[in-house]
Amino acid sequence: MRVAGMAALLAPGLQAQGLADKVNNAAAGAVQFTFPARAGVCGNGRTFIQSTNGFYGDYYSGTYITNGSGDVVRTEACQNGPVRVVVDRAGREVISIRTYVGTPVAAAPMQQAAAADLGRVSGQAAADYLLDLAARAEGRVGRDAIFPATLADSAASTDRLIAIAKNQALNRDTRRAALSYMNNSVPAGQVLPARASDAIVAIARDETDNQQVRQSALSVLARLEHGAGIPALEQLSKEQGYTWLAKESIAALSNSGDPRAREFLRTTLQRDDLSDDVMAQVIRSLGQQYSTAADAALLRSIYPKLRGEKSRSAVITAVGEVGGTENVRFLMDVARSDSSMSSSRRSQALEAASRAGVTTADLIRLYDGTTDQRLKESVVNILLRVGDQAATDKLISIIKTETNYNVRRNTISRLSSSDDPRIKQALKDIISR
Repeated sequence: MRVAGMAALLAPGLQAQGLADKVNNAAAGAVQFTFPARAGVCGNGRTFIQSTNGFYGDYYSGTYITNGSGDVVRTEACQNGPVRVVVDRAGREVISIRTYVGTPVAAAPMQQAAAADLGRVSGQAAADYLLDLAARAEGRVGRDAIFPATLADSAASTDRLIAIAKNQALNRDTRRAALSYMNNSVPAGQVLPARASDAIVAIARDETDNQQVRQSALSVLARLEHGAGIPALEQLSKEQGYTWLAKESIAALSNSGDPRAREFLRTTLQRDDLSDDVMAQVIRSLGQQYSTAADAALLRSIYPKLRGEKSRSAVITAVGEVGGTENVRFLMDVARSDSSMSSSRRSQALEAASRAGVTTADLIRLYDGTTDQRLKESVVNILLRVGDQAATDKLISIIKTETNYNVRRNTISRLSSSDDPRIKQALKDIISR
């Protein structure tokens, strides 16, 4: 029994060694091997791979179409495996790795046909070989070895991925790939073990580590199944001793649709101990893809309390992206505020109102009610883009009656290339005076 138990423990390593020996001892050039795909992974054997997490990067190029809503629509059947890995070599040195899922229905490309076939191996043997390669290879080979390893059925790879992600001596992109695909190392619907999420948090918190790797760690926390990484991101965002970490943690939270993340961002807006940089990031995060009318109302309500230029600018941008009557009204109030506010901020509010759906009539009222040259010119720019009847009427009135010489001259210059017959005639009338 003791011998049998020892053999069971050694089997995965021996299998990986056996696969590595087969690859190394094969004739020079490309070799390929296949192994079972985990549940939910499928492909067409040539150019796309799909899983429960969606399409994978370059692997779906040229084999799909999109419908009117932008959703991906496959044009071929998606087969659940096997995974096929083609390892190209120069002598015994691996120079590239290509991954496919499914059996091709058409003739294989020349480079695939020339690959020596090593046959079918277990998912664990394939994952062990590929992760061994990732841990020692240079450049793109190390990164590309990570992806197929996470597709292997019944393969325990989490601890190996943790080790690769933590190893600062490795290529940056290889470490980022280990982080990005780590969530795939557990069965669908399950969460990463605590040791994995703890390692990801430690990487994110390590100020001596590469910032791009740390950003990948934060991004992975935001994508963990069932919102498992949200509490860690919330904690990291409160660590004000290092502003970069707080900002990036909040940015990662903004990409999560988890209700806890959204509520945390709303609560954080009420704090008065945040730097302008961090507060601006919270505002931008709350105003992104999951924003609601209630979020916009909250942003409008805190605007008068803000003193930082970045945070005030972030509110204007976020509210403009949400749109709607109340937000347009707010933005136009900012645009027509008194001279205590900078012209650039007022112009920004006007541009945001334009995106949010301001009417031509409101623009004309703003123009007539201000003497600020920069704001007048901002209105002119928007009227030129709008181009409706009312906008054209106002532009003609400006070039005929505007008392501010610079505004009038600049508007004439902007209209000189117009093809509108009425504008052309107005310009001729001015010249003939």
